[in-house]
Amino acid sequence: MFGVWLSLVLLLCLLGGVAGFWWLQRRRQQQKEALLRRQLVSVTQSSRQTGDNIAHDLRTPLTRLRADVEDALRHDDSEMHRATLERVLDEIQNMQNIVNALLALSQAEAGVMRVRKKTVDLSGLLEELIELYIPSAEERQLTLQGRIAPNLNIEADRQLLARIFANLFDNELKYVPAGGTILLTALTSGPHVEIRVEDDGPGIPVEMRDKIFERFARLDPSRTLSGGSGLGLSLVKAFAQLLQGEVRVVESSLGGAAFILTLPASAADVSKLSP
Repeated sequence: MFGVWLSLVLLLCLLGGVAGFWWLQRRRQQQKEALLRRQLVSVTQSSRQTGDNIAHDLRTPLTRLRADVEDALRHDDSEMHRATLERVLDEIQNMQNIVNALLALSQAEAGVMRVRKKTVDLSGLLEELIELYIPSAEERQLTLQGRIAPNLNIEADRQLLARIFANLFDNELKYVPAGGTILLTALTSGPHVEIRVEDDGPGIPVEMRDKIFERFARLDPSRTLSGGSGLGLSLVKAFAQLLQGEVRVVESSLGGAAFILTLPASAADVSKLSP
């Protein structure tokens, strides 16, 4: 009799274990399905928002193009026709820039963009970019300065680095008022290289410091000195992640905004910036 009861107990334990295992697996499956549903909703909402933003950004230039062409067709004036074609070409270039930026962003976020890493003389690259952007800064009555440590070397894609800093500089030129200062600082920070692009402009509100890296994100129009696609900082973040780095924005000691890009340093000898 004892053996029968023992068998029943063991059977019940086995059935309980099977039932418990089935319930646990079912629970995990439900959690996965719930997570997938949330992700699907998030992706759908993001895609819808992106589509709305694209339509909004392209609607204005398309409206201007149509108005210019219709106006030109009503006049038989060769000079007017030429001026119209030049404006049409400019608008087409602006729309092409938006499309190219979206394609690059999609490739970067999907991880399919080709990254050609090699040792890059970051100090030399940053010096070149500052020299390149000084004339544009002077045109806007801005002062562009650099404090770059010598011999900064990193394992990275030089082209991606150039695009990161080009977008950061373009962003500074849009937002910093005339008479302002833009400062680029680069130095080592432990096993990383830290590059700061900061200014004494109006700054970025705390609630916008994460949002500005989203697609088509813009600050309040009253704070914007010139237009843009709203994709530049999204590209900065995506390219930084491709290079195993990160970018964030904080308040600058100059009083404005400071974009801080952190990238892994190479094994090469790196000199620290002297105080």
